Amino acid sequence: MKLLTIREENRIGAGGGGGGGGDGGAEDGGKKMKGLRKKMGVRGGYVKTGCMDKCGDVRIPYPFGIGAECSINQWYIVDCNSSTPYLRALNVEVLGVTLKNMTVIVNTPMIIDCQKPFWTSSEIMGVDFERSPFFFSKSHNKFVFKGCGNAVMMMDNGSVVTGCSTSCRNVTLSDINNCYGSGCCQTVIPSYLKSYKINITHYKDDDEGCGSAFLVNKASYEKRRLSKPFIVRNTSFIPMSFLWTLTDPNQFTCCSYEFPNRRIMNISDGTTVNTWECDYIGSASLEGSPYLKDGCRRYEDPDELDIGIERWL
Repeated sequence: MKLLTIREENRIGAGGGGGGGGDGGAEDGGKKMKGLRKKMGVRGGYVKTGCMDKCGDVRIPYPFGIGAECSINQWYIVDCNSSTPYLRALNVEVLGVTLKNMTVIVNTPMIIDCQKPFWTSSEIMGVDFERSPFFFSKSHNKFVFKGCGNAVMMMDNGSVVTGCSTSCRNVTLSDINNCYGSGCCQTVIPSYLKSYKINITHYKDDDEGCGSAFLVNKASYEKRRLSKPFIVRNTSFIPMSFLWTLTDPNQFTCCSYEFPNRRIMNISDGTTVNTWECDYIGSASLEGSPYLKDGCRRYEDPDELDIGIERWL
């Protein structure tokens, strides 16, 4: 499908309306083009031809795709259920995809069990995360513990990778919300983490014996923390960022037609993973996914850029 420039659309509009001429023809032609774009469900160079680019209010750019024919492989298939996108392979809600940072934000269930202060990431996620092309993002997540005691994150072999401790004397709701060590603590996580275990040790004088430790998207956590107390209940969903990787450069063509860049990732378990990425040209006059050969669209001037983006929303 050919993507029309603003000037091409105007020419079509000017001749539309059965020769009605003038502004009336342009208006009728514009309505027809708008209706066609809405019916086809396409958006510039963000998705493969004929594919939808949004589910509800969430844009799903390639290499992700709504439906099997629109994604790069089975791990990147997104199902659109009642205007809510779900990553099919992990059965988690998608909140957003970032091409430049190669991250996807998902809504993950957090399990709190006062009688079982130990659980694994597979129990939290409900999936086998080891086989997937996703990692827990160090740059975009933080480890948070709310409760009285210690919380540590460990590898499958039992080695501790991070953790923090709290004090709980005269703790206020403000202390917990600030999360500086009184009733709540936070810390960074290792790079390229595939799986983890969490162990919570409560203080003996902690009457409730309950606590929650979790990974959470930094930006989402800070936004909610500053607007209202981040209170965790027995069943909650929290936003978490995954780093997505592409291990087969033959599955895609960069829009620059250059061979993708290789990044060697040193995993915590001592192994390495090669991931390939296209240069993301962050110019204000460019739109689209760099992972599609026709994904980079340049607009001729700022005014045309604004109109073009608006028309493809």
